[in-house]
Amino acid sequence: MPSYHNTDKTLLGDARQSLQQAVDYSLGCQQPDGHWVAPVMADATFTAQYVFFKHQIPELSLDEDGPEIQRWLLGEQTADGSWTLAPDLPGNLSTTVEAYLALRILGVPKSDQAMLRARDFVVRNGGVEGVRFFTRFFLATFGLVPWTAIPQMPAELILLPTFMFLNIYVLSSWARSTLIPILLVRHHEPVYALPNGQSANNNFLDELWCNPGEKNIPFALPLWDLLRRYQWIEFAFTLLDHILALFGGLRRWPCRHMALKRCTAWLLEHQEESGDWAGFFPPIHGSIWALLLDGFSFQSEVIRLGMEALERLVVIDPKGKWVQSTVSPCWDTALMANALCDAGMSGDTRLAKATQWLRDRQLMVSHGDWRNYANTQQAGGWSFQYFNSFYPDVDDTAVVIMTLIKEDPNCTNSDCVMNGVEWMLGMQSRDGGWGAFDVNNNARWLHKIPFSDMDSLVDPSTSDVTGRILECLGLLLSQRKSPLSPRWRHRLQASSAKAIAFLAKEQESSGAWWGRWGNNYHYGTANVLRGLAWFAQTDPSAQMMCMRTLSWIDETQNADGGWGETLASYVDKSLAGLGRSTAAHTAWALESLLRFRLPSDQAIERGVRWLIDNQQPNVDGYYYGTKWQAGAGQGASWRFDHAYVGTGFPSVLYLGYPYYHHLFPIQALSRYIDKASRQGIETLRIPSSSAVILDRPNVLLMAMGSRGDIQVFLNVTKRLSSCRVRIATHPAHQAKVEGHGFEFYDVGGSPEVFSAALANGHGILRSIIDGRFRELQHLLRSIYRSFWVAALDDVQSHSPLKPESSSRPFIADVVVSGPSTSVHVHAAERAQAPLVIISTQPAIITGDFQSPLTMSRAQFNPSRLWNRISFHMLAFFDWLSFGPSFNRMRANSYQLRSLDLAWALFEFVKVSVPHVCLWSTSLAPKPEDWDNNVIIAGYSSMSDDADDVASKSLQAFLETRQPVVAISFGSATIEDPMKLIKLMSAALVKVGASSVVCRSWDSSFEAEADLPSNVFLVDSIPHGWLLQHVEGFVHHGGAGHTAAGAKAGVSQLVMPQFLDQFFWATKVSEMGLGPTPLPLRELFLDELAPRMEDLLSSKYTKACTNMALQLRGDVDGADVAGDEILRQVEAITTCCIFPELSAHWYCTESDLSLSGAAAASLVSSKEIQWQDLELRPAKDWEQQWRTVRSSSNLVRIWRAIVQLLYGFTTTILALFGWLKGTHGYLDGDRHLIKMEDPLRQARLEQAQFDLHLIHQACDSGSSTSLDAKIIENWKARKAVVIHEVFDDDSGASESSRSSLDGGHADSVLDIEEK
Repeated sequence: MPSYHNTDKTLLGDARQSLQQAVDYSLGCQQPDGHWVAPVMADATFTAQYVFFKHQIPELSLDEDGPEIQRWLLGEQTADGSWTLAPDLPGNLSTTVEAYLALRILGVPKSDQAMLRARDFVVRNGGVEGVRFFTRFFLATFGLVPWTAIPQMPAELILLPTFMFLNIYVLSSWARSTLIPILLVRHHEPVYALPNGQSANNNFLDELWCNPGEKNIPFALPLWDLLRRYQWIEFAFTLLDHILALFGGLRRWPCRHMALKRCTAWLLEHQEESGDWAGFFPPIHGSIWALLLDGFSFQSEVIRLGMEALERLVVIDPKGKWVQSTVSPCWDTALMANALCDAGMSGDTRLAKATQWLRDRQLMVSHGDWRNYANTQQAGGWSFQYFNSFYPDVDDTAVVIMTLIKEDPNCTNSDCVMNGVEWMLGMQSRDGGWGAFDVNNNARWLHKIPFSDMDSLVDPSTSDVTGRILECLGLLLSQRKSPLSPRWRHRLQASSAKAIAFLAKEQESSGAWWGRWGNNYHYGTANVLRGLAWFAQTDPSAQMMCMRTLSWIDETQNADGGWGETLASYVDKSLAGLGRSTAAHTAWALESLLRFRLPSDQAIERGVRWLIDNQQPNVDGYYYGTKWQAGAGQGASWRFDHAYVGTGFPSVLYLGYPYYHHLFPIQALSRYIDKASRQGIETLRIPSSSAVILDRPNVLLMAMGSRGDIQVFLNVTKRLSSCRVRIATHPAHQAKVEGHGFEFYDVGGSPEVFSAALANGHGILRSIIDGRFRELQHLLRSIYRSFWVAALDDVQSHSPLKPESSSRPFIADVVVSGPSTSVHVHAAERAQAPLVIISTQPAIITGDFQSPLTMSRAQFNPSRLWNRISFHMLAFFDWLSFGPSFNRMRANSYQLRSLDLAWALFEFVKVSVPHVCLWSTSLAPKPEDWDNNVIIAGYSSMSDDADDVASKSLQAFLETRQPVVAISFGSATIEDPMKLIKLMSAALVKVGASSVVCRSWDSSFEAEADLPSNVFLVDSIPHGWLLQHVEGFVHHGGAGHTAAGAKAGVSQLVMPQFLDQFFWATKVSEMGLGPTPLPLRELFLDELAPRMEDLLSSKYTKACTNMALQLRGDVDGADVAGDEILRQVEAITTCCIFPELSAHWYCTESDLSLSGAAAASLVSSKEIQWQDLELRPAKDWEQQWRTVRSSSNLVRIWRAIVQLLYGFTTTILALFGWLKGTHGYLDGDRHLIKMEDPLRQARLEQAQFDLHLIHQACDSGSSTSLDAKIIENWKARKAVVIHEVFDDDSGASESSRSSLDGGHADSVLDIEEK
């Protein structure tokens, strides 16, 4: 074994040494023909069934290998007497029963201590009565369970044609290949002898039964119970099974002989030349068994080859003799070669040998079950095993293609790769994802079949497989040395967009993805992030998904620096990402983080250190292929026997792949070394005085509405201390904004004008239709134009001579807005900035309720269709009102393409931007038809102003007047405030109550001298304080008022006027938090007095108290919104020279990202010209529109209909406006002046400002030195890129040049300050 002497004692040096040892270990395990393979470990059931089979068949014997099998089985038993599904799981009943029976057959007496412990475990856990279907099936073949306790499985199933909803090809490949031999065995119903003899009612295992006198245990609930539980599918299948049993399972049916012949023919057709069936144990074992029962001789060729295939699954190691569930040579070889490419071995003859081995195993055959439903007939996939031509594996195919390209990028357009890609694309399901072996194999209702107690009959699309395919497509699209043709690029981009949409739907609330084929959330998440990483720069939805996931990875890191996950997370989601650290889990987490963070990140460094510290040399022995080699081998690896990290069927079968704990750490270490070496070229740091100003991303908050609406944004803004925040809103809010220390921008308008125009009580749709909304149009258009100006400062008015953050030209890096501003998406698109929408009202299309802005009564519509239409109607009239204005602004101010009504109705609603909803799920749960980009964050805690203190007179009023009702209508417009007060006073007198009236809703109102004695009038008071001292709350139904009442646990009477007030009024009533709402337009004394009496009763106390307790447990929605905004900020690309600064530019030649300061320095030094630079969008909106734009014929027809309707409506309105002498809905905005790319000009000026600011902070000598260092750094990085393009376009990492033979050391240059 070679010695490894490390002279570089840094983490990077240790990582290089660790990687070298791991690579040596890999090469030492390579087979002579170039491939890799290791045993696939699993539970004891396969070895036990192997024992059953050899005992059943007269020509086979257990005399020779029985003792070694017995030794292995006993060695796998745990301390409590059970056998488990995996090392870190509790005992499993079915596995224990099968292992126990195998040991009894092998001669171990039931009085043995090991057997007594096993018996006790089985009985404690319900006895044999509780075993799963397959265990029960095997027991029936020995007479230990009656065949009547096994579901009928008619062989006629194979005769059903593929166009029927039920046929063998709607089953997954593994279920299909296992089921067909089972159909034959079920027909014959064999009963084999045990050591105590042959009997249809054998008592050989009676000690394991809780009630051995009753073995005919039903496999399903009684029919009546299924009916009572409304389990219709289970009822139908169980009823059918009972009917089949009455007819003897159709054994004498005329079609039975034909069905048996077809089953036999199917098995013969699907046998490989090597003798295998599907490459894994159940179909190999089952097919031999079925054919023997069907009359085939044990000496026949088909049986002889089958037995050879079965024996190839046997492994002998120091623990004894055991049987694998399958073999994994193609999978192991592809993953290992892929990892070694990442480690820099591309071009090595040993790696070339491996890739040639893979090329030789491409399945270019004319058969395969996938052909029945696939979208292509082009063969080209790879299988998992040595011999499995009927079932190529999508996951394997993707890894093989990536490996071939990394090893030789010139093969990208080869027939081998293109055939594989064609086949892979043809296997994409309608939902955008990929399954493992079949397409659109998602008939989950099959799991209701009586014999489906493992939920494994289908192969639906999964996140982990889809993520791997996306990674492969990303690598293909990135090839520069051998680029794809435009046709192929278009196909791959379209396929990728569907896959990203699928992954967005599959992402869980934690940010992680479930792992179908690996344990569990860490595996699924790592696979997805490897794929999304290729698209995160251009696809905003991909970027958002990635950023949301990283915090989950941080949270699940163990104290020792590693990551792990127990397999119990498949049963208990609260355990997701939690468990003892393993090399595989740690590598998956590191691979994910390293794609989005610097290698100096603390979590990354701790994870890398864990891998280094837990690597072990080979001392006792190792697997060379599936054979155990005693003694020390070369290199070093990581432990693999203490945790299974592969998944066969969740909660049923787990797999141990030894190489998972080896090759994934190779990839993680390679990526770390690559990034750390790049980082070590030389990192420049700007003076701290400049960094304070320049390292503050610009966040624009667009806000419209009342004081309560603005308060929400102020609460969020307080969470953005690391950013420069500008709040663009009405002048009425200037004092409040600036009073909190935030930057204010005046966009005009007045909340009072909005309120007055909408206070008719008939909803916004009626306001638009009857013309009352028209008076707002001119005002709103002016406000919308101002929002754009707020996003981009007039750069000529700024001077770097004022070293203050506010003097730097403001250009929005992130746009934050409420839904009502409407122009938010246009401004964000032009600023090339991400958009975050913050809403206090449900503004997203759903079928659960109608648009709150169209509600005119406090009642939800039960029609899901109408509910969805209401949102479209609102979008229609909104576009009718402002669409032409938006398009003129887009053309004249934004220089963007025009949009149409179909965009407003169909495309914008699909845009995957973060939408943070500031209310609690306790009051309004998230509808199921909302996507993952929608976050129900919880209510934002309103901070009370310091001057809002209750007066002594108010406190005295509250103490002497009981009960007291608080009345507040926010900033709503009330036509006659005194009339309203007197009306409420009269109603309260009738119920013996008083009121505190907050008159902030009309500041011009002066109380009359004859104010009722039971009314106390206040100008302003914190609701949080006031509601603790009252017994009821009367308000208009604003989101903030509703939240305040719910948090205080006080009953509420809502009197809505317009907009979302009816929505919240309905919610309050539905949740039992107060009386039936009473709209202000229906306010009469006879109606009001009973409502007040109801309000003050105790009937709502319990519901209100419970709601308050629930809300106290919620997180602060402002924190969630702030975190989401900061996630968008963190996603902005950083400068390759000044990593502290965001990169708004990139060089078109090298694709290197540059901050404004770095770009300006290089231009002033004449290293590059501004023409060589393009703006790097923080969000690629054009790609976003391509993603959501549908090209289906149905959508095209619908778009045409909508456009015709729009044209007709605008013509009528224009004619109506002409007749009235007005311009109607189509006037305004004609004075806009076209500009020359304002964003580029603003960024250019900002860049010069930034460079000037840095120079001012440096000495004169340091300033010159800085420019020289920038040039030196630029040339070094450019050289690396050029080297990659011409010498290493394979996708292999930079570690191919530095990880195995040394590299750059980390170096940081601090620019000396004055």
